[in-house]
Formats: sequence, C-alpha cells, structure tokens
Amino acid sequence: MKTIKTFLLFTLFLSFTLISCNKTKYGDVTFWQITNSGYGVTVVDIDGVTSNITNEYSSAPDCGASGCAVFNSLETGSYNYSASDGTDSWAGEVTITEGCLTMELC
Repeated sequence: MKTIKTFLLFTLFLSFTLISCNKTKYGDVTFWQITNSGYGVTVVDIDGVTSNITNEYSSAPDCGASGCAVFNSLETGSYNYSASDGTDSWAGEVTITEGCLTMELC
C-alpha cells in the first residue's frame, strides 16, 4: 500500500512539473542600415522602447552588433516597429522567434 501511495504521489508531482514546463520563449532582433545609406542616427521603437542605429554596415552584421538598434529578450510573437532618422521613416511588423533576427532598414 505504501508503494502505491508513493507511486501516486510521484505521478502527481511529475504531472504538475510537466504542466509547469510551458516556459515563455524569448528572442532578439537587431536593426541595421547599409553603408552609404545617407541616413543619420536612426531611432527604432518597439512598444515604446527605443534603440539607435549609429553605424552602417556593408553587409548584415552579427546579432547585437555595436551601432545597431538592438532589442533583447522579447517574448516570442509579432511586434510593430517604427523608426525615423528625422527625415525618413519606416514602419512594419517583426516576428520574434527564439534566437536572433537581423533586419535591414532601407
């Protein structure tokens, strides 16, 4: 009888543990601009959080590269973004998955 109770308690514990394993997933996005694009400092906004693009790259930089607008630890899902350098502006949607995405503003 004690073995059956222990087994049932273990099964119940394991069931609750597996149910609570639905962890929130996160990802990152890095916005960048191409060399000689003619844009100045570009401010990128996602959900009221801003980050600046201050460097240009000749090809897609690594995630989190210096001078890019970097957004870390965003919950997976779709987000609207907007960006402006004071003259030109961009807007769109970015879908965050686990890992990192680089996105060129052109």
